[in-house]
Amino acid sequence: MNKNIKKIISAVLVTASFSCMAAFNVFAAPKYVNITGEPVAVREEPGTSARYMQKVHYGDQLVYCGEKNDKKGVRWYQIKLSDDKKGWVTSAYAETVDSKEIGKVEVTTKLLNVREKASLTSEVLGIAKKGAQFDYFSVKKDSSDQLWYRVHYGDDMQAWLLGTYCEVVKEQGKSDTKTDTKTDTKTKGKTVEITASPVNVRSKASLNGSKLGTVSKGKRYEFLASDTDEKGRLWYKISYTSGKSGWVLASLSKIVNDGGTTDTSTTSKTTTTTTTTATAKVTAKQVQITANALHVRDKADIKGKILTTVKNGKKFAYISSKKDSDGKTWYQIEYKSGKKGWIHSDYAKLTETTVSTTPATKAADKKVRITGSKVVVRASASKSGKYLGKVTKGKTFQYLAAKKDAKGNKWYQIQYTSKQKGWVMASLSELVTTGTKATTTATTATTKAVSKQVEIIESPVNVRESASTSSKKIGSTSEGKKYVYLATKKDEKDRTWYQIQYKTDKKGWVLGTFCKVV
Repeated sequence: MNKNIKKIISAVLVTASFSCMAAFNVFAAPKYVNITGEPVAVREEPGTSARYMQKVHYGDQLVYCGEKNDKKGVRWYQIKLSDDKKGWVTSAYAETVDSKEIGKVEVTTKLLNVREKASLTSEVLGIAKKGAQFDYFSVKKDSSDQLWYRVHYGDDMQAWLLGTYCEVVKEQGKSDTKTDTKTDTKTKGKTVEITASPVNVRSKASLNGSKLGTVSKGKRYEFLASDTDEKGRLWYKISYTSGKSGWVLASLSKIVNDGGTTDTSTTSKTTTTTTTTATAKVTAKQVQITANALHVRDKADIKGKILTTVKNGKKFAYISSKKDSDGKTWYQIEYKSGKKGWIHSDYAKLTETTVSTTPATKAADKKVRITGSKVVVRASASKSGKYLGKVTKGKTFQYLAAKKDAKGNKWYQIQYTSKQKGWVMASLSELVTTGTKATTTATTATTKAVSKQVEIIESPVNVRESASTSSKKIGSTSEGKKYVYLATKKDEKDRTWYQIQYKTDKKGWVLGTFCKVV
């Protein structure tokens, strides 16, 4: 009897604490830090030389307490750990979560268990009362097809609420107002503009929905409703054709509040001027970085894969711009020869310079020079194209055409032999113009090759026999060490690894998360 009374009292106290916390969350939802590396060291102070505390893992979302630059100018985020402890993580492997990306759910039943995992058999961490609200980051379905919300619960970020007894009061990417995600009545005057091409239209708000057709970039359609799928992705319901409706991913479109249904795909101002004069003046755009360290991503989205990090003051060639689902502008830049990526415009500025140029060179005047050591020539512009042979570094061939493959890789078509044409990857070659100075078309015999190096940025880092965490460990290295860079490779989890000259007679692999190419 006494044990039962103790359990009841404990449940009441937990419920009371939840009510207080929920009320606080409604008016002052905390900011969060999303961990993007695996694993990431937490330190007592901002800086890699500070005392190590513990590790956090990819996908963890921790309460944001502040931020600060270390002596090298690198941004660090202070986060809240368990038992009210605080620590620091580097922005190289973490990012702050925009408040718009955080959803909110409200408990609709009298009492609801808060569980450790998305399962009815999982451990109960506490009890939530009807009306209690929680920040949520993602959704998941269990083996019984029941929906669960991953919520912020005290210091434990991995807590789950059963969706059957919850209601979404704030969608991820929307304002903090209670709406029915499936029957938004305030749709009048709203249109959905497609921001990518092509975009699939589906029968339901899910990638599992049957494909009804495709729509192209710039097209606008009447907005009908919004919903989230089993993975928390936002979808928009549109009036697809006369009398028919369908769903498109919000990440590939945006809401426009002008009430228009006009096709604006031809209204973008792209002007090309052709001149036949000996010289012409054109305006070249550049993007200058204004943040201490800024991530370059593979798409115009804060959740895009990090390709590299660029530093304050650096300038890059501007390619294009695009707005994300929140209406924020991103710039596409060429961050490395032949490599493109996206940066957030809040941390960069667009500049223009006027330069004199000569008329466009005809294809017949262009050559392709091989920059890789042994480059494969293929019958088509694809890595799966038929193998024709290999060419060595420094060889030049007549340029015929350029093309991108299905993955966006650029290829050059060359006159491989007198009777045969072939394709080589643009990243392993370069275009040169016949008749230009030797300094731009060839490397003299006295020019010294600059070897790339890999610098270790964490301590300690394991050196392995092959590019996998399950591979045999052949040693370890520490922060600041530099090694000759030999090759790069992706593992089964799409993580980048670098092969280094570990010792005079020994090669090894290190995980790209803990090093950088210099």
